[in-house]
Amino acid sequence: MKKKLIYATSFLALTFGSISCSESFLELEPKTGQVEANYYKTEDQALLAVAAVYDAYAVQNWQFVPTMADIFSDDAFCGGSNVNDMSQWHEMEMFNMTAENNSSSDLWNRCYSGIYRANLYLQKQSGVEWKTEGMMTRLEAETLFLRAYLYWDLVRHYGYVPLITEVLPSVEDYKNLPQNTPEEIFKQMAADLLKAVAVLPVHITSDEKGRISKGAAQALITRIYLYHEGFAKPVIGVPAWSDGTTTIDKAYTQAALEQIISSNEYSLLPDYADLWNWENQNNAESLLEIQYSDKAKSGDWGGWNINGNFSCVWYSVRNPSDATIFPGWSFGIPTWSLASEFETGDPRKNATLYNADEENTSYTKGYMNTGYFNKKYMALNAYIGSGGDASHNFPRNFVDIRYADVLLMASELFLTDNPSKAAGYLNQVRTRSLGAGAAKSSITLDDIYHERRVEFGGEGLRKWDLLRRGQNYAAAKINASFNVPQGVSNPSDFAVRTFKAETWGMFPIPISEIRNTNKDVLKQMVPAYK
Repeated sequence: MKKKLIYATSFLALTFGSISCSESFLELEPKTGQVEANYYKTEDQALLAVAAVYDAYAVQNWQFVPTMADIFSDDAFCGGSNVNDMSQWHEMEMFNMTAENNSSSDLWNRCYSGIYRANLYLQKQSGVEWKTEGMMTRLEAETLFLRAYLYWDLVRHYGYVPLITEVLPSVEDYKNLPQNTPEEIFKQMAADLLKAVAVLPVHITSDEKGRISKGAAQALITRIYLYHEGFAKPVIGVPAWSDGTTTIDKAYTQAALEQIISSNEYSLLPDYADLWNWENQNNAESLLEIQYSDKAKSGDWGGWNINGNFSCVWYSVRNPSDATIFPGWSFGIPTWSLASEFETGDPRKNATLYNADEENTSYTKGYMNTGYFNKKYMALNAYIGSGGDASHNFPRNFVDIRYADVLLMASELFLTDNPSKAAGYLNQVRTRSLGAGAAKSSITLDDIYHERRVEFGGEGLRKWDLLRRGQNYAAAKINASFNVPQGVSNPSDFAVRTFKAETWGMFPIPISEIRNTNKDVLKQMVPAYK
């Protein structure tokens, strides 16, 4: 398949944008042209249209959620060259976000662009000349999953957002859309995910790596459920999570995770470090992996045409003497708090954290330097793309959901109902790295949180774990991460940070969207931004 032009939209601007696709459906190649009038007719065009929705899921520009989530949490500092470098992230880190924040508007636009693409495909799919049995239902399920995922990003970052499930006739219709409640967004996510999970395949063949499986949908449902129970219900007041017929509760998610485990489709890799080998992507532990490629050969700093893993450069060392490292911008700097969480001898520490002070004779120490860098996704010279701007074209996938998370979510969900089973699931993850002697006969919630932190350091999960543990817990951990150790040469970089519970860990609705909608259609509903 060739890469073709499909159109995208932000919430209001119905503009044309580019997608990417290739012979393996999710990899990326240069553009040619197509327009809607002669599109959505063939199965190949349907595949490309759904690939456009995957593209919105994958795009990083300047709002990549895992990076921002780690900076918000106690796992990473913003960093950069100085306090004004990526000021939108520094504002987020210090709880000083305003409605003018660029990352807030970039995230909003990326989500609604993807939702528009999803809605357009769902509206057009009946006009496709289907020849392959089951193809229509599978593509519909993938699209519903992706739409739910984009609403998941919206509801956990803004709370109250417009719910759009169809393509509207005019810009004026979009300008008058009501602002929906978190409860309504959760209900739509449930409807989309429950419909998708009933159709998606359990097994993904080797030539379809990156496409969504039943296990990925079940794991995402569980991830959202845990956030709902720990945060959305007690803090925002979202009631039971349901599509109106099926309630997604503890029993539902326990059964879903048990199905993933018993399917034998996934397994822990014997060596934790192998997870981060660039030659070992889409491996047996991966349930959901964002696919990145150097095939676009991008040189466009606008964001949407960057099809490599742009975040690799964000995480990398500035001017390293280590010849294996591609020079980067030192964002998402791991905290001393994260480094101290690892037990003595835990090999996950060396797989997660690159110690630039030990590995380099010299490097440029950026703002908020701790000496540590995110080793899992740091840019490597051996994988510079074959064209375009090297910063844009790293073919390093981002692992969104992996089997270790399934096991640790199961451990948490069974902790009170079946403590022995809960310990068994945790020990599978723990002993993979620390050996059989490290197994625990009984566990607590603190044990699970410790294991989650050292297992998923630098993967963007910590923020959501903190929030669902409670506002006081999150505040204590995040504030404490700014305690500077004795002897540090740059203590003034780490201004005292005070957690603001009234932000709910969310972003303000972009002022551009408020200005462009009709009067009183969009309002700031999160307490900190009213």
